Amino acid sequence: MLIIDGHESYISAAFDQFCKEKDIITVSMPPHSSHLLQPLDVRCFAPLKRAYGREIEVLMKSYINHVTKTEFFIAFQTAFFVVFTKENVKSRFRGAGLVPLDPEVALSKLDVKLRTLTPASPPQPNDDPCVSQTSHNPTEAGSQSTFIKSRIARHHSSSPTPIYNTVD
Repeated sequence: MLIIDGHESYISAAFDQFCKEKDIITVSMPPHSSHLLQPLDVRCFAPLKRAYGREIEVLMKSYINHVTKTEFFIAFQTAFFVVFTKENVKSRFRGAGLVPLDPEVALSKLDVKLRTLTPASPPQPNDDPCVSQTSHNPTEAGSQSTFIKSRIARHHSSSPTPIYNTVD
Protein backbone atom coordinates (compact mmCIF):
# COMPACT_ATOMS: atom_id res chain seq x y z
CA MET A 1 0.00 0.00 0.00
CA LEU A 2 1.25 3.45 -0.92
CA ILE A 3 -0.25 6.48 0.80
CA ILE A 4 0.12 9.67 -1.22
CA ASP A 5 -0.88 13.18 -0.27
CA GLY A 6 -3.43 13.49 -3.05
CA HIS A 7 -1.61 16.19 -5.01
CA GLU A 8 -2.72 16.03 -8.64
CA SER A 9 0.91 15.92 -9.85
CA TYR A 10 1.06 12.29 -8.67
CA ILE A 11 -1.93 11.21 -10.69
CA SER A 12 -1.30 10.01 -14.21
CA ALA A 13 -2.24 7.08 -16.39
CA ALA A 14 1.36 5.84 -16.33
CA PHE A 15 1.46 5.98 -12.52
CA ASP A 16 -1.86 4.13 -12.25
CA GLN A 17 -0.67 1.48 -14.69
CA PHE A 18 2.64 1.03 -12.84
CA CYS A 19 0.81 0.58 -9.54
CA LYS A 20 -1.59 -1.89 -11.09
CA GLU A 21 1.27 -3.95 -12.58
CA LYS A 22 3.14 -4.03 -9.28
CA ASP A 23 0.01 -4.74 -7.19
CA ILE A 24 0.41 -1.45 -5.33
CA ILE A 25 -2.72 -0.14 -3.70
CA THR A 26 -2.73 3.65 -3.58
CA VAL A 27 -4.60 5.66 -1.01
CA SER A 28 -4.84 9.41 -1.51
CA MET A 29 -5.10 11.68 1.49
CA PRO A 30 -7.39 14.65 1.18
CA PRO A 31 -5.63 17.89 0.24
CA HIS A 32 -4.55 20.14 3.11
CA SER A 33 -4.76 17.30 5.62
CA SER A 34 -1.11 16.53 6.28
CA HIS A 35 -1.27 18.39 9.61
CA LEU A 36 -3.97 15.90 10.62
CA LEU A 37 -2.71 12.69 9.07
CA GLN A 38 1.05 13.16 9.03
CA PRO A 39 1.86 14.37 12.52
CA LEU A 40 5.61 14.08 12.00
CA ASP A 41 5.48 16.59 9.12
CA VAL A 42 4.47 19.49 11.30
CA ARG A 43 5.69 18.50 14.75
CA CYS A 44 9.00 16.78 14.02
CA PHE A 45 10.37 17.70 10.61
CA ALA A 46 9.93 21.46 11.09
CA PRO A 47 11.82 21.35 14.42
CA LEU A 48 14.41 19.08 12.76
CA LYS A 49 15.00 21.74 10.13
CA ARG A 50 15.50 24.38 12.83
CA ALA A 51 17.79 22.13 14.91
CA TYR A 52 19.88 21.30 11.83
CA GLY A 53 20.15 25.03 11.07
CA ARG A 54 21.47 25.64 14.59
CA GLU A 55 24.10 22.91 14.08
CA ILE A 56 25.21 24.53 10.82
CA GLU A 57 25.43 27.90 12.60
CA VAL A 58 27.84 26.31 15.09
CA LEU A 59 30.00 25.18 12.17
CA MET A 60 29.88 28.64 10.61
CA LYS A 61 30.97 30.22 13.90
CA SER A 62 33.94 27.86 13.76
CA TYR A 63 34.79 29.32 10.32
CA ILE A 64 33.62 26.24 8.41
CA ASN A 65 32.07 27.76 5.29
CA HIS A 66 31.76 24.62 3.19
CA VAL A 67 29.75 21.72 4.60
CA THR A 68 31.08 18.40 3.38
CA LYS A 69 29.14 15.14 3.58
CA THR A 70 30.92 14.37 6.83
CA GLU A 71 29.89 17.66 8.46
CA PHE A 72 26.38 17.30 7.06
CA PHE A 73 25.89 13.85 8.60
CA ILE A 74 27.35 14.89 11.95
CA ALA A 75 25.11 17.99 12.09
CA PHE A 76 22.06 16.08 10.89
CA GLN A 77 22.57 13.20 13.31
CA THR A 78 22.91 15.58 16.25
CA ALA A 79 19.76 17.47 15.24
CA PHE A 80 17.86 14.24 14.54
CA PHE A 81 18.49 12.74 17.96
CA VAL A 82 17.47 16.00 19.66
CA VAL A 83 14.10 16.09 17.87
CA PHE A 84 13.18 12.47 17.14
CA THR A 85 12.93 11.12 20.65
CA LYS A 86 10.72 8.11 21.26
CA GLU A 87 8.37 10.12 23.46
CA ASN A 88 8.16 13.02 20.97
CA VAL A 89 7.19 10.73 18.09
CA LYS A 90 4.68 8.79 20.19
CA SER A 91 3.07 12.00 21.43
CA ARG A 92 2.65 13.28 17.84
CA PHE A 93 0.75 10.15 16.77
CA ARG A 94 -1.29 10.22 19.97
CA GLY A 95 -2.11 13.91 19.48
CA ALA A 96 -3.28 13.25 15.93
CA GLY A 97 -5.56 10.43 17.10
CA LEU A 98 -3.70 7.87 15.00
CA VAL A 99 -2.14 5.68 17.74
CA PRO A 100 -4.19 4.67 19.59
CA LEU A 101 -6.83 5.19 16.92
CA ASP A 102 -9.28 7.93 17.88
CA PRO A 103 -11.00 9.24 14.73
CA GLU A 104 -12.82 11.91 16.74
CA VAL A 105 -9.53 13.75 17.29
CA ALA A 106 -8.93 14.18 13.53
CA LEU A 107 -12.60 14.72 12.69
CA SER A 108 -12.88 17.43 15.33
CA LYS A 109 -10.24 19.43 13.46
CA LEU A 110 -12.06 19.38 10.11
CA ASP A 111 -13.63 22.60 8.88
CA VAL A 112 -17.21 21.35 8.94
CA LYS A 113 -20.07 23.36 10.39
CA LEU A 114 -23.45 21.71 10.67
CA ARG A 115 -26.63 23.42 9.69
CA THR A 116 -30.21 22.36 9.89
CA LEU A 117 -32.48 22.76 6.90
CA THR A 118 -36.12 22.67 7.86
CA PRO A 119 -38.80 22.84 5.20
CA ALA A 120 -41.33 24.27 7.69
CA SER A 121 -39.48 27.53 8.41
CA PRO A 122 -37.45 29.36 5.75
CA PRO A 123 -34.13 30.83 6.93
CA GLN A 124 -34.23 34.37 8.21
CA PRO A 125 -31.95 37.01 6.59
CA ASN A 126 -29.79 37.31 9.72
CA ASP A 127 -29.46 33.56 10.32
CA ASP A 128 -26.05 31.96 9.76
CA PRO A 129 -26.78 28.82 7.69
CA CYS A 130 -23.61 27.13 8.99
CA VAL A 131 -24.34 27.15 12.72
CA SER A 132 -24.48 23.75 14.44
CA GLN A 133 -27.94 22.81 15.59
CA THR A 134 -29.37 19.66 17.10
CA SER A 135 -31.51 17.64 14.72
CA HIS A 136 -35.09 17.32 15.93
CA ASN A 137 -36.33 14.76 13.41
CA PRO A 138 -35.03 12.37 10.72
CA THR A 139 -35.56 14.97 7.99
CA GLU A 140 -33.27 17.44 9.71
CA ALA A 141 -30.66 14.73 10.36
CA GLY A 142 -30.78 13.77 6.68
CA SER A 143 -30.36 17.42 5.66
CA GLN A 144 -27.33 17.77 7.92
CA SER A 145 -25.84 14.59 6.47
CA THR A 146 -26.34 15.88 2.92
CA PHE A 147 -24.81 19.23 3.86
CA ILE A 148 -21.75 17.61 5.48
CA LYS A 149 -21.21 15.40 2.43
CA SER A 150 -21.40 18.39 0.08
CA ARG A 151 -18.83 20.29 2.21
CA ILE A 152 -16.51 17.27 2.18
CA ALA A 153 -16.84 16.93 -1.60
CA ARG A 154 -15.95 20.60 -2.09
CA HIS A 155 -12.84 20.48 0.09
CA HIS A 156 -11.24 17.20 -0.97
CA SER A 157 -10.19 15.90 -4.36
CA SER A 158 -9.60 12.31 -3.25
CA SER A 159 -12.29 9.75 -2.59
CA PRO A 160 -14.47 10.86 0.32
CA THR A 161 -16.20 7.44 0.56
CA PRO A 162 -14.78 6.52 4.03
CA ILE A 163 -15.94 9.86 5.44
CA TYR A 164 -19.36 9.46 3.79
CA ASN A 165 -19.67 6.03 5.42
CA THR A 166 -18.89 7.58 8.80
CA VAL A 167 -21.49 10.33 8.27
CA ASP A 168 -24.09 7.71 7.29
